[in-house]
Amino acid sequence: MITDVQAISILAATFIIIYFMGTVRNRKLMQKYARILKDQMTPLCDRVGFRAYRTSSFRALCQLKSGGGFSKIEIAVSLVDRENALHYPLSIVTRDYDRFVCWGFLENTPPTNIEVLQKSERKLRDKVTLQKSLTKLTAGGDELNNRFVVLVENGNLAKEFLADTKVRADLIKSREFLKHLSLNREESWIYLLGILKEESLKPLLDLILSCGKALSSKSL
Repeated sequence: MITDVQAISILAATFIIIYFMGTVRNRKLMQKYARILKDQMTPLCDRVGFRAYRTSSFRALCQLKSGGGFSKIEIAVSLVDRENALHYPLSIVTRDYDRFVCWGFLENTPPTNIEVLQKSERKLRDKVTLQKSLTKLTAGGDELNNRFVVLVENGNLAKEFLADTKVRADLIKSREFLKHLSLNREESWIYLLGILKEESLKPLLDLILSCGKALSSKSL
């Protein structure tokens, strides 16, 4: 029969093991993600820099070469708290996930405000709708409409942007990972939030880069 002291000791040992295993796992993931980011962004940038941010997060700053539509892109990688044993039962309810966030500072101001959101993100969609005077747009094409809700300020200008072949293709490729894409005319930037996985990094990066190129074209 296990005594109270033994039970506490087993519980404490379990927490310690989970803490070290989670720490090692997150460290390896951060190294892998940083390597993928550097490999993909270095050919497009004059400089790519990294800095640690909290225990399981890091930031990257990409100073892009001319012609890409951006002056710089800031990236935040934030991993779930795998060191905490409570994360695992709670994640079933909270559905927490590793996050990939981009802020792309544009050389050209977007022609209109556009918000692309996963249909499952109802709370976020309601929040965006309340904050901004936007209307729902039919994006065109079943693959986009089935997955996303598109809210816009100017429907004609938004349709012109979304008609870009590369933007549409990259939206479809990232449909499993993209949570929120925002083109902000007032701040002249693009914001992207996505689920971070090894296979999601390239399509999410491709999407924000293709948005920058589309906005830098003469047609917009």
